[in-house]
Amino acid sequence: MRFSETVKHVDSNLVVSVQHEAWITHHDHPVYTAEALAFAEKELRKPDRVREATLSASSLGECERYQQFVFIGMPKLLPDAKNAAKMANGQFMHLRWQMEGLSAGWLSEAEVPVHSDAFHLMGTMDGINHDGSILELKSINANGFSRITTFGPLHPHLFQMATYMLCTARDKGVFLYENKDTQEYTEIVVGPDDLPMTEVLMKAEKMWESTEKKVLSEPLSDCMDQKGWKYNSCPFRDRCLFVYDWSQAK
Repeated sequence: MRFSETVKHVDSNLVVSVQHEAWITHHDHPVYTAEALAFAEKELRKPDRVREATLSASSLGECERYQQFVFIGMPKLLPDAKNAAKMANGQFMHLRWQMEGLSAGWLSEAEVPVHSDAFHLMGTMDGINHDGSILELKSINANGFSRITTFGPLHPHLFQMATYMLCTARDKGVFLYENKDTQEYTEIVVGPDDLPMTEVLMKAEKMWESTEKKVLSEPLSDCMDQKGWKYNSCPFRDRCLFVYDWSQAK
């Protein structure tokens, strides 16, 4: 049995799918509410969040050195045209689902800030669904989508959802993965038992201790070999391998 089917068996009351499909097939083209249109305008105009001196919930399960460079405020390389287009595609995928959710009524809030002094984390949830669950939207290619439907959400995504649950004390989350090649989607409902809650707590504490002690983590092995998509898309790849201590990082 696939992971997503296992989770759906535990909680067969999917939060989004039924309302989503009823709304999106009701008109020849999307009809958005004034609330959704106002939200879109606000999102498209707002600057990026200041991330310096914070640990991001969305990247806690990713490269530790990357997180430390963000914390320090190291300047980033600008993305090339291909990676910029990928980011824009992901942004508009989020915006499209959020506008729909606000219009259809299955989404109560979109782009909800998260802050926890206890866990030293900041972030932004994609939304809060009508039943109070956390919404996390992901755009992914066909190969990744096949993996998701077979094995479940990627570990960094589980990490991200766990941080949101810890910071908000909510106990239900919804992943919506959309195949960017076909627009097929899958909804996966998760609870705390499906998430690495203890691992997140340990990682958050470790990352905070490293910032207090000003100790840099080692680069990823692929980065050491200067290969792989993580290295090629990293905005710190021109400096990462040549920075040996905290004082050099700026």
